Amino acid sequence: METRRLGALVLAGGQGRRMGGYSKALLTDARGMRFVDRLAVALQDFDEKLLSTADPSLAAGTCFCPVADLRPGSGPLAGLEAGLAACRSDGLLVVACDMPLFSAGLAAYLASFAGAGWPAWALRDRGGRLHPLCGVYTRACLPAIRAALDHGERRAGWLFGAVGGHVLCLADTRFDDSELYNVNTPQQLAALQAAGRL
Repeated sequence: METRRLGALVLAGGQGRRMGGYSKALLTDARGMRFVDRLAVALQDFDEKLLSTADPSLAAGTCFCPVADLRPGSGPLAGLEAGLAACRSDGLLVVACDMPLFSAGLAAYLASFAGAGWPAWALRDRGGRLHPLCGVYTRACLPAIRAALDHGERRAGWLFGAVGGHVLCLADTRFDDSELYNVNTPQQLAALQAAGRL
């Protein structure tokens, strides 16, 4: 698979409960730039850009094409299923909408393994935590994703192992673990802003 055959998928299907029901894709940095727009910049080199969401209006004014879950309420695996089913690419680089520090450099690093022959690959941080929803999934994973959802399995980590995903360690790169940081609460958002990271 050539790098150019990868598309990008931003997962924005959550209900933002810990944000008071506010979509995390619409959170803003200190300059007023929305998270979804920050990710658009990070993913600018991908020709196909999809946004997994139950609210198509989230994609308005962006470069993303909205994709609705085929199984609403079934979590990020359902978003991944819908994205792979809808995409024209051979695989999708997947990133969550609440990762505002994710960079174009890290996206390019992940995409650089497109010819390795793996069905999926994802990042592990320096603390040993695997981030199965920050990686790449090829269309070869689609039958396993569908089977998992059919049987009520919704854990991305389980799916990653089931398809024989390959782990890439950030410790072997120049990228900081903060690029994988998820903003889940107003307090976490305020802390990043106070630290000058957003």
